[in-house]
Amino acid sequence: MRGLLIYALAVGLLICTSCKDNVTDAGPPCGGIDPLIVPESPYDSPIWHPSGQFIGFNHTPLRRIEYPHGEQCPGVQHFAADSAGFWLINSDGGNMRRIFPYKLQSPAWSPDGNWIAFVVGAQIFKMRFTGMTFDTSTVAQLTFEGRNFFPAWSPDGRWIAFDSNDESPNGMQFLWVMRPDGSLKSRIAYDPAKGEIRMPSYSPDGREIVHIRYLAGVFSSEIFVMDSNGTEPSRLTFNNSDDRYPKYSPDGMRIAFYSNGNIWLMDTLGNNQQQFTTSGVDASFGVPFSWSPAGDKILYTRYRPTDWTMKNGVLWMINVSTKSETQFTSNP
Repeated sequence: MRGLLIYALAVGLLICTSCKDNVTDAGPPCGGIDPLIVPESPYDSPIWHPSGQFIGFNHTPLRRIEYPHGEQCPGVQHFAADSAGFWLINSDGGNMRRIFPYKLQSPAWSPDGNWIAFVVGAQIFKMRFTGMTFDTSTVAQLTFEGRNFFPAWSPDGRWIAFDSNDESPNGMQFLWVMRPDGSLKSRIAYDPAKGEIRMPSYSPDGREIVHIRYLAGVFSSEIFVMDSNGTEPSRLTFNNSDDRYPKYSPDGMRIAFYSNGNIWLMDTLGNNQQQFTTSGVDASFGVPFSWSPAGDKILYTRYRPTDWTMKNGVLWMINVSTKSETQFTSNP
């Protein structure tokens, strides 16, 4: 059984890391090729390890970009597919290394840093982390029914929240919890008359879960918070924008989220909303950002869908107090 799980993991993740040359033009005079094709991001899904010593992320090295129609037009990206996978880098920016030859969708460290949960083929798996690499003999599939995404560990490590369409007659996604071994699955938020409920994230004390909801008649997602058992939902944003990926700060005082192409901050009541980044953040290729365990920094993937330069799609760090930004990784 374990051999089949590892094989499924390898096949599923290999699909995610296939090397593609992106060719696009914005139309005459750039050749009239589909303008909706965008550059791929070489980095995605940065997640700070709970120890604070290093950061994990997905990465496919971008070797070069060609511009067959001139540098004023979109180009052709050339990736090193044989080096794609899940990488680590020290928190000081040193010792960047690949530790797993496949990308991990929606990766999430356990609170003790000994496990990582992730998604393959719309099912949730977990795998042990040794402190240096992953022990593939420990790969365990946790969900088997429906389509399951965005695993989030409770602060005490006793639960994993996620969204799933299991037992959903209309195929919509709603919030569930389970034990880290996949047992005791229970749906905690379900309101098919209004819309999907997705992207859970626990508060640091484990009492609440912040998440997004799609409301009937509104073509956007808004951020809500509820008790960890699914009761007492409260709406935090009212901007009719596509708000996603809400995450509590480690001190539980603020919530960061993605909206309108950038990171925003607000307090836990939804007040004092402010745009925090201005240069664009990736939310198409993976998880957009991660709080540092100390809560003083946010690491994110800087990305713009119209930027066909080697500077696009790399990791940046922003200081929460000063808003000063520092480039953290680069393309060769």
